[in-house]
Amino acid sequence: MKNQKALGQISHLIQLLTDRDDFVRQKVREQLIELGEDALPFLEMAVRSEEVPLRIQAQEIINAIFPIKLGEKFRQLAQKGLGRDVDLEAGMFLIMEFGYPNSDPQSCREDLDLLARQLEQNLALDADPTQIVVTLTQLLFQQENFKGNQNNFMDPDNSYLNKVLEHKTGLPITLSALCVLVASRLGLPIVGIGLPGHYIAKYNLPQGGIYFDPFHQGQTLTRADCIKIVEQFGQPFEEHFLSQSTHRETLVRMMNNLIQVYQSSNQVEKAETLSGYIKILLNPLSEKTRGH
Repeated sequence: MKNQKALGQISHLIQLLTDRDDFVRQKVREQLIELGEDALPFLEMAVRSEEVPLRIQAQEIINAIFPIKLGEKFRQLAQKGLGRDVDLEAGMFLIMEFGYPNSDPQSCREDLDLLARQLEQNLALDADPTQIVVTLTQLLFQQENFKGNQNNFMDPDNSYLNKVLEHKTGLPITLSALCVLVASRLGLPIVGIGLPGHYIAKYNLPQGGIYFDPFHQGQTLTRADCIKIVEQFGQPFEEHFLSQSTHRETLVRMMNNLIQVYQSSNQVEKAETLSGYIKILLNPLSEKTRGH
């Protein structure tokens, strides 16, 4: 929407946000939300207005547009992954944007790049898979002091990559994903394994591989250990539990973790918005998202 007439119409709608008539204000709000990104520059100017009621109204509409806009980013991510897997890192950045709209993906990329360079420097040229896993886990969990947040497992920051990198704490799934993202920069076959109740990582080999637990300092796990973990969560073991998780499955599980956190703290709207993103990720061709 670039023509002057259309821009003038948006400016006029902004002025009507403080109309005395409730019906007019509601209709204007709906139109601005429908305009979405086209209306944002005007709304952002209104937020800086000296007129307090206008600032409040404009900010509320920006808050309503944001989840719709982010939903479309999830749709684009999912559509790129149609017929194949989605980009794990890009998906984690979108989850991060949900929790921290002003977060900086480039800063996170640089942190991950630096960890990958350190790993490369620490690796022996002839390192075998066992040595690679040991070097990776020593780097992240001893040298860099990343650890599982056992004291505050339900902190939403455990699920946001920027905060995991900043605080060096996280959930089993985010610390496993950290291993995947760092290793992938060197072409190393580290993958996620979504055991029920406890997500772990694995150095993937044609025949089997090496399982390890990033939440517990990268401790190496045998197949029997993995079975025991599953049974501890009250579930009978099934062989497919040891299969590699797709990136799509991993992102859905991350968002389900956040849904549990937000439901437990009665932040229902956040939980519902995340549920909508999961539906988009699983079915990007579904009807376009609407705001709550």
